[in-house]
Amino acid sequence: MTASVEKWPLQADSQIIIKAITDIADLSQHSEQIAAVTDGWAKGPVAAILRGGSNARSALDVMTQSGIREAHIYHLEEKIPQLEEIFLSSVVAPAHTLFDNVTITWRREATIFDLVKSIGSHYSMLFFGAPLAQSEISPLYQQLKQVYDGSITLVRGPVQDIEFDKSDAIYRWVRERTFEAADFSLPSYLRTCKKNLGVKVAIILPSLNEEKTVGNVIKTALEVKDAGVIDDIILIDSNSIDNTVSIAQAHGIPTYQHAEIAPEQGSFTGKGEAMYKSAYITDADILAWVDTDIETITPRFFYGLLGPMLTHPEIKFSKGYFSRPVRVEATGLELGGGRVTEILARPWINTFCPKLSGYIQPLAGTVAIYRNSLLKMRIPANYGVEMAMLMQAVETGGLWSTCQVNLGEVIHKSKSVLGLSEMAFQIIQVMAELGGFHAKEALPTILRRVYSAHGDFKIDTKRFNTIWRNYYQL
Repeated sequence: MTASVEKWPLQADSQIIIKAITDIADLSQHSEQIAAVTDGWAKGPVAAILRGGSNARSALDVMTQSGIREAHIYHLEEKIPQLEEIFLSSVVAPAHTLFDNVTITWRREATIFDLVKSIGSHYSMLFFGAPLAQSEISPLYQQLKQVYDGSITLVRGPVQDIEFDKSDAIYRWVRERTFEAADFSLPSYLRTCKKNLGVKVAIILPSLNEEKTVGNVIKTALEVKDAGVIDDIILIDSNSIDNTVSIAQAHGIPTYQHAEIAPEQGSFTGKGEAMYKSAYITDADILAWVDTDIETITPRFFYGLLGPMLTHPEIKFSKGYFSRPVRVEATGLELGGGRVTEILARPWINTFCPKLSGYIQPLAGTVAIYRNSLLKMRIPANYGVEMAMLMQAVETGGLWSTCQVNLGEVIHKSKSVLGLSEMAFQIIQVMAELGGFHAKEALPTILRRVYSAHGDFKIDTKRFNTIWRNYYQL
């Protein structure tokens, strides 16, 4: 790699000054301009490590006027909330208007030098906002050079005031409403918060032929109950033909068949139906649903999901998200998680409902909600219940009454591509209904597939009716 100040590719009309690191004695004479102090331009991948403020904002200008269209930005998490607000407003918000593609990563290294050691080998150039005083520029450069061999550019912007109250609302929500389960691992604190709120908490476990995993899920939930965070653990089964129900009964928890709950309301198939029926078998103030097919269940799934609602009374809806490792099975199909989210839900959300775009896994099924919020909702009996609850929670309570929590790693069963197609069709029916995107007539209910092979073709059709449930009688 050969770096050169002279070959810096600035736009012809740019007012930015490029200064070699060895030639900054007169830098103070250019206080009204952006100055990039550098050891030269180098071809290859580029990243910026920015804290926020006017110099960080000017670094974005240097990058974009140098022809960089894809921005990789790293940020060390600040201990002072106001500094995070400065980063959001001076870096995050403008970055999305200046570049075609933006990736922003929050890191937790102890120092900027530790961060550079970790990521530096991936980039030929690194941009930084310059330190406060000119006399600090050369010492910082020398320290960075001890841990990084690529080209370094320190950007100093003009002395000016910047309004730091115009940050992207979604990113502010992500920063302040995204939690880690470990944040809530102190049971005495959760018990105190729960007591102060005066609430009862029930864990609902929907099940269908989960004899291999349901026992461990129940035992783990019982641990958290023994710690005083949970009041009730209830299994709602959907006619399992294996030992799922007997295993649950052996652990001493109440078990129900969802078809037998509130029989006067009728019964349909689907996870949404089991979640709907949950309100009939508990009077708990907070209801939380955790899947029974999770192979890697830990107590954090329970105290992590409930923690934000117990410690932040204004939060009425909590959704878990996970790291989902990919598993390749004998069929050769790559099975993991999040395919419907990335191919269907996320593009739809960003197009039609961008206020939900901060959710990492909007289709995740591990959720908790206040009973009085649930009773105001329409619940689809089949797939799409998770999206329906999220959309309605935000619509009725506002985005800031909701949150998301990292519950760790999940390994559970995944569907085939055809199964995912059917799931996606049902989910998009729900989103279209709640989003008001259907025509005067009813939404189509037929999923049609056309296949072709060796000159032959066939057509398959399958009907999916969305059944909506309401709590008129509760």
